[in-house]
Amino acid sequence: MSYDDGKRKTNKNMFDYLYYKLYQATLKGSLRDIPQFVTPVFLAGLVSVNLLVIDALLAKIDLMPFLFSNRMRAVALTIVLFVLAFVYFKGERSNRLLKKYAAESKSQRIRGNVIVSIYVAVSVLSIFAVGFFRPGKS
Repeated sequence: MSYDDGKRKTNKNMFDYLYYKLYQATLKGSLRDIPQFVTPVFLAGLVSVNLLVIDALLAKIDLMPFLFSNRMRAVALTIVLFVLAFVYFKGERSNRLLKKYAAESKSQRIRGNVIVSIYVAVSVLSIFAVGFFRPGKS
Protein backbone atom coordinates (compact mmCIF):
# COMPACT_ATOMS: atom_id res chain seq x y z
CA MET A 1 0.00 0.00 0.00
CA SER A 2 1.53 3.23 -1.03
CA TYR A 3 1.08 6.14 1.31
CA ASP A 4 1.74 9.73 0.40
CA ASP A 5 4.91 10.54 2.30
CA GLY A 6 5.83 7.47 4.33
CA LYS A 7 4.09 8.70 7.48
CA ARG A 8 2.35 6.25 9.77
CA LYS A 9 -0.99 4.95 8.63
CA THR A 10 -3.94 6.80 10.11
CA ASN A 11 -7.54 5.76 10.59
CA LYS A 12 -8.38 7.96 7.61
CA ASN A 13 -5.99 5.95 5.44
CA MET A 14 -7.51 2.73 6.77
CA PHE A 15 -11.03 3.81 5.80
CA ASP A 16 -9.79 5.18 2.48
CA TYR A 17 -8.13 1.87 1.65
CA LEU A 18 -11.15 -0.11 2.81
CA TYR A 19 -13.31 2.07 0.55
CA TYR A 20 -10.96 1.38 -2.36
CA LYS A 21 -11.01 -2.38 -1.80
CA LEU A 22 -14.79 -2.49 -1.40
CA TYR A 23 -15.12 -0.41 -4.57
CA GLN A 24 -12.92 -2.86 -6.46
CA ALA A 25 -14.93 -5.81 -5.11
CA THR A 26 -18.15 -4.12 -6.19
CA LEU A 27 -16.81 -3.81 -9.74
CA LYS A 28 -16.50 -7.60 -9.88
CA GLY A 29 -20.02 -8.30 -8.64
CA SER A 30 -23.53 -7.86 -9.91
CA LEU A 31 -23.62 -4.24 -8.68
CA ARG A 32 -20.74 -3.11 -10.90
CA ASP A 33 -22.93 -0.50 -12.59
CA ILE A 34 -23.35 1.55 -9.39
CA PRO A 35 -20.16 1.14 -7.32
CA GLN A 36 -20.11 4.81 -6.26
CA PHE A 37 -23.47 4.22 -4.54
CA VAL A 38 -22.98 0.69 -3.19
CA THR A 39 -19.48 1.08 -1.76
CA PRO A 40 -20.40 3.71 0.88
CA VAL A 41 -23.38 1.53 1.82
CA PHE A 42 -21.11 -1.48 2.37
CA LEU A 43 -18.58 0.59 4.31
CA ALA A 44 -21.21 2.19 6.56
CA GLY A 45 -22.83 -1.20 7.08
CA LEU A 46 -19.56 -2.77 8.20
CA VAL A 47 -18.76 0.08 10.58
CA SER A 48 -22.28 0.02 12.07
CA VAL A 49 -22.08 -3.75 12.59
CA ASN A 50 -18.73 -3.28 14.35
CA LEU A 51 -20.16 -0.57 16.62
CA LEU A 52 -23.23 -2.66 17.46
CA VAL A 53 -21.11 -5.73 18.24
CA ILE A 54 -18.79 -3.74 20.51
CA ASP A 55 -21.78 -2.22 22.28
CA ALA A 56 -23.38 -5.67 22.70
CA LEU A 57 -20.16 -7.12 24.11
CA LEU A 58 -19.75 -4.26 26.58
CA ALA A 59 -23.38 -4.71 27.66
CA LYS A 60 -22.92 -8.47 28.14
CA ILE A 61 -19.97 -7.94 30.45
CA ASP A 62 -21.89 -5.23 32.32
CA LEU A 63 -19.59 -2.35 31.48
CA MET A 64 -22.41 -0.30 30.00
CA PRO A 65 -26.07 -0.66 29.07
CA PHE A 66 -26.99 -1.85 25.59
CA LEU A 67 -27.55 1.42 23.74
CA PHE A 68 -29.46 -0.12 20.88
CA SER A 69 -32.20 -2.00 22.71
CA ASN A 70 -34.52 0.36 20.85
CA ARG A 71 -34.32 -0.75 17.21
CA MET A 72 -34.77 2.83 15.98
CA ARG A 73 -31.46 3.85 17.58
CA ALA A 74 -29.63 1.18 15.58
CA VAL A 75 -31.42 2.23 12.39
CA ALA A 76 -30.64 5.89 13.09
CA LEU A 77 -26.94 5.08 13.66
CA THR A 78 -26.77 3.17 10.40
CA ILE A 79 -28.51 5.95 8.47
CA VAL A 80 -26.14 8.55 9.94
CA LEU A 81 -23.13 6.41 8.96
CA PHE A 82 -24.56 5.98 5.43
CA VAL A 83 -24.97 9.73 5.04
CA LEU A 84 -21.48 10.44 6.42
CA ALA A 85 -19.92 7.84 4.09
CA PHE A 86 -21.73 9.30 1.06
CA VAL A 87 -20.67 12.83 1.93
CA TYR A 88 -17.07 11.87 2.71
CA PHE A 89 -16.52 9.71 -0.39
CA LYS A 90 -18.36 11.78 -2.96
CA GLY A 91 -16.96 13.08 -6.22
CA GLU A 92 -13.33 14.07 -6.45
CA ARG A 93 -12.25 12.44 -3.18
CA SER A 94 -13.42 9.07 -4.46
CA ASN A 95 -11.61 9.60 -7.77
CA ARG A 96 -8.39 10.61 -5.95
CA LEU A 97 -8.52 7.49 -3.78
CA LEU A 98 -9.11 5.22 -6.73
CA LYS A 99 -6.14 6.74 -8.55
CA LYS A 100 -3.94 6.71 -5.44
CA TYR A 101 -4.37 3.00 -4.74
CA ALA A 102 -4.57 1.86 -8.36
CA ALA A 103 -0.75 1.91 -8.47
CA GLU A 104 -0.50 -0.99 -6.03
CA SER A 105 1.89 -3.75 -6.93
CA LYS A 106 0.53 -7.27 -7.27
CA SER A 107 1.89 -8.29 -3.87
CA GLN A 108 0.36 -5.19 -2.21
CA ARG A 109 -2.97 -5.94 -3.89
CA ILE A 110 -2.96 -9.54 -2.68
CA ARG A 111 -1.96 -8.49 0.83
CA GLY A 112 -4.70 -5.84 0.86
CA ASN A 113 -7.30 -8.33 -0.39
CA VAL A 114 -6.37 -10.78 2.35
CA ILE A 115 -6.50 -8.12 5.08
CA VAL A 116 -9.86 -6.75 3.93
CA SER A 117 -11.28 -10.27 3.58
CA ILE A 118 -10.20 -11.10 7.12
CA TYR A 119 -11.71 -7.84 8.40
CA VAL A 120 -15.06 -8.55 6.72
CA ALA A 121 -15.08 -12.17 7.92
CA VAL A 122 -14.20 -11.20 11.50
CA SER A 123 -16.88 -8.48 11.42
CA VAL A 124 -19.55 -11.00 10.43
CA LEU A 125 -18.32 -13.79 12.71
CA SER A 126 -18.11 -11.43 15.68
CA ILE A 127 -21.90 -11.08 15.54
CA PHE A 128 -22.21 -14.78 16.33
CA ALA A 129 -19.33 -14.78 18.81
CA VAL A 130 -20.92 -12.02 20.88
CA GLY A 131 -24.37 -13.56 20.46
CA PHE A 132 -23.21 -16.87 21.94
CA PHE A 133 -20.88 -15.33 24.54
CA ARG A 134 -21.96 -15.99 28.13
CA PRO A 135 -19.97 -14.01 30.66
CA GLY A 136 -18.82 -15.90 33.73
CA LYS A 137 -19.40 -19.35 32.13
CA SER A 138 -16.56 -21.71 31.32
